[in-house]
Amino acid sequence: MNKQVNAIRVAWCSSLDLPQPINIPLDFEWMQVDISTLFEQDFDVIVLDIKAFENLEQAQYIYTNISLPIVVLVETIEQEAAVLCWLEAGDETCKLDAIDQQIGLRLQRSIWHNQQKHLFSLDKLTGIANFRKFNDYAIKLLTSNEEVEPVSLIYLDIDRFKFINDRYGHNVGDQILQEIGQILQKYSLGASIVARTGGDKFAICMDGCMVQGKAFAEFLRTQIETHEFKLNDTSSVHLTASLGVVTMSGHSSVEQLWQEINQCIYAAKQKGRNRVVTSEEFEAIADASGQDKLITDFEHRIRVTAERMISEMVLKASRLANKYRIEAEHDGLTEVFNRRYLDRLLAREIEKYHKYQQRLTILLLDLDNFGEVNRTYGFPTGDQALKTAAKIFTTHIRAGDWVTRYGGEEFCIVMSNTDLNTGCQIAERIRLALSEEIITAYNGQQFHLTTSIGVVELMAENNLVSFLQRASDKVRAAKKNGRNQICF
Repeated sequence: MNKQVNAIRVAWCSSLDLPQPINIPLDFEWMQVDISTLFEQDFDVIVLDIKAFENLEQAQYIYTNISLPIVVLVETIEQEAAVLCWLEAGDETCKLDAIDQQIGLRLQRSIWHNQQKHLFSLDKLTGIANFRKFNDYAIKLLTSNEEVEPVSLIYLDIDRFKFINDRYGHNVGDQILQEIGQILQKYSLGASIVARTGGDKFAICMDGCMVQGKAFAEFLRTQIETHEFKLNDTSSVHLTASLGVVTMSGHSSVEQLWQEINQCIYAAKQKGRNRVVTSEEFEAIADASGQDKLITDFEHRIRVTAERMISEMVLKASRLANKYRIEAEHDGLTEVFNRRYLDRLLAREIEKYHKYQQRLTILLLDLDNFGEVNRTYGFPTGDQALKTAAKIFTTHIRAGDWVTRYGGEEFCIVMSNTDLNTGCQIAERIRLALSEEIITAYNGQQFHLTTSIGVVELMAENNLVSFLQRASDKVRAAKKNGRNQICF
């Protein structure tokens, strides 16, 4: 009769209290952990609570980066349906209202299914060995009593990878990690093992002494640095990596090995990233500072962490400033540029006219009888009509033209390097498109909009005010002549 000796370590990633299972088919050791510390400990199976994530995309990203049996806690049928779209065979879901009745059985099923799969030892994203396989290999090597040739551990940490995920999204980040896995496999054919140990970190074990390990690490560093990672058909990015190198022999435990390799990684990052640091070089750094190795490592970690936090704060501040700039320059209702931006844009275009003799034409558009629309159908329908008009204007201009809301039901279109004749052609195209558009009011009634358009080309004696005044005069003439027409 088989007897289980060691308890199965369960990472409980939920703010809920630890469960009290009714059915406990296996011996579980429950540990409540935060998502941020999930990768810092060794577990056998993971329980992820959907409520612990901001959104399903974040939950999917964490799930993809965990190479262990997983049970996902869901609250609604809709959440369960969304999770099942990316949940791999062998992993399970469990409803929150059925935890005590089902969680033990769900964990047992997930563990059993994953044990049957060959992929249990492979990283889900990259297809190379995962952390568990690497850890088992390291333990076997460290506890072997046989005389073996020197083995070097090369540990690789992609520099500033969080920036890639934050700026381009996790899908692009995953694609890059897959490419890195392929690069390491390509150039490490003679290695004992190539593994992704979590997130943006990779480990390679190869036969050879420290000098040989560092030479190969420098080669890998160069390959990463010079590789062009495609974002799409037209753009790409370049990345760097910080690498640490230690010899596998001489360590009493895997924990000691990880401590030493992480000391090298943080030293490489503290020295400027895109570097290789060996355990011997780290010891030399500590000796040169006259400090204990642990103190030196602590200082490195503090500095790297502080730099990372500053970078994240700068990035968030930049995004916030850009968000406020966009809001300040765009009309909140129609989402085209606002009057404030128009004044700045026109002043710049007039300056280009005088400096480069570049022609400039504007269209001033005033929706006809718009007050009647608001009185007849109400202001919500009026707002919808304004958005429809702005969309038509935007659709029927050229790539280099600008649509702005001048005020109320008036819009201005700025066309640089454009003569009066071309401006009139575009104005007529817009007028026809708007008059043919059917707008449905909130009460179900339908109606049409028309616009009177003034078209003027900049003259040498014009300034910003007189240029707009000429366009306004043409609009008034178009309305006086019967509306729904252009005047130039």
